[in-house]
Amino acid sequence: MSQGENDLQHLTSTIAGKIDEGVRKTESFFSSACIYRVPEDLRKGKESAYTPRFIAIGPLHRNDKHLQTPLQLVKMSYTNYLLSRLTKGIKDLALAEQRKFTVLQNCLAEMKTLIDDAKKCYAEEVTLDEEMLLVDGCFILEFLYRYHSSELQPQERDPICGNSLIVTKVVTDLILLENQIPFFVLEKLFQLTVEKIPHHNWSITDYVKNSYDGWLSPIRKSDNSSSAKTWCSPSECVLGVIGCTAAAEEEEVVQSGKIDDRCRTAKYYHILHNLHDSYLPHDHQTKNETSRLIEMPSASELVYAGVKFVPDAGNDLFKFKFIEPKGQFWWFRRVRFVIPPLVIYDSTESLLRNLIALEQFCPGVPHHVSSYATVMDMLVNTDKDVQVLEKAGVLTNWLGATEDATDLFNKLCKEIMLGSYFDDTRMKATEYSKRFWPKNMAHLRRTYFDSPWTFIAFGVGFIAFVISLVEFVHDFAKKA
Repeated sequence: MSQGENDLQHLTSTIAGKIDEGVRKTESFFSSACIYRVPEDLRKGKESAYTPRFIAIGPLHRNDKHLQTPLQLVKMSYTNYLLSRLTKGIKDLALAEQRKFTVLQNCLAEMKTLIDDAKKCYAEEVTLDEEMLLVDGCFILEFLYRYHSSELQPQERDPICGNSLIVTKVVTDLILLENQIPFFVLEKLFQLTVEKIPHHNWSITDYVKNSYDGWLSPIRKSDNSSSAKTWCSPSECVLGVIGCTAAAEEEEVVQSGKIDDRCRTAKYYHILHNLHDSYLPHDHQTKNETSRLIEMPSASELVYAGVKFVPDAGNDLFKFKFIEPKGQFWWFRRVRFVIPPLVIYDSTESLLRNLIALEQFCPGVPHHVSSYATVMDMLVNTDKDVQVLEKAGVLTNWLGATEDATDLFNKLCKEIMLGSYFDDTRMKATEYSKRFWPKNMAHLRRTYFDSPWTFIAFGVGFIAFVISLVEFVHDFAKKA
């Protein structure tokens, strides 16, 4: 064999080895990856929406300098509290300590068996050990339990739940895509700890859903709620965040005191995925995610064309309807654009952005939130569009300035693949606005009735036209 053939064979072996290594790493990092770093082109839209401010969960932000605060030590304290809950009623201190030590030992043993599977959930090589999984997981469970427990008294000193500002930030940190640990880790720790607390009857999904009740949709009040209570169980309040129950089904859920079985049995990647799934309607179906380029008119343009915006009466975040009147006297009724109401808080943009990032990067996750953002982005172009939706009751803006809400929607869909679930609604609205009568009425209203001054100018011009016409007829009659 010649020297050239030897070199070629060696080169081929080297490249084949690199290919095999690339295949192995690709399968390792992406075959089951569900926790990603948000790419720079997307996070530059709003860096703070993807970065934890107070608590680092998992390995991706473990070494961030701004998170090296005393609050990180609180995770140890919360872990101790959670383990101690299993020793309540044991008066013998030595026996109680032994009991807590045994539970800790069991938890660590289980976490050790989950390390390899947990590493596969990250789309990059990470450093992960049983201590990190245990402490972060127990912190989350204790936080959710304490956040909704009637045992917590206002006077108790708690560096997180005792501070309304910090608790809101921590709740936000727990739903960031980059700040997650696998859901199966939480489930295992939940089984070993919270499920064994006496008189406990909630699932982990109950805690998660109730934590984000009303973050987007207005909270529907329950008639059975007590004014003295500051918390509510899933059986007592209809979760404004849950889209997996239609309006007719919500009453049944409240009366039965049960959460939808799908919410209890479905497999989730992590807390953010669990929250995303709770928004989805029951009848959601997978479809082609590629959106057609349908440029829908803005909210104010549709109003000019005779469209009336109406907030949906249910809690389904994805219930868009464009309804044209039918029947004998259809011309006396306005076209209605039914949209689910949205409440905008300081945390709304972070929640929407991370839900969208989850849809964009995790395979198999439906693009409902991306589709929702696509529709809202097209409806809102200017501050006037926000005011139109606010007046209709579709939007409730708690950000303060109208331009802040406008800016939120205008930037939400940059650098993402637009969602397609509501293309039919957008098509109906676009086609209606292009018809002869709506199109000309829109032009007339925009030109002459958009403000009091244009209306006055139109009125003066019309009066002048009538006077000129009368004079012309009068002069013509005299000549005749």
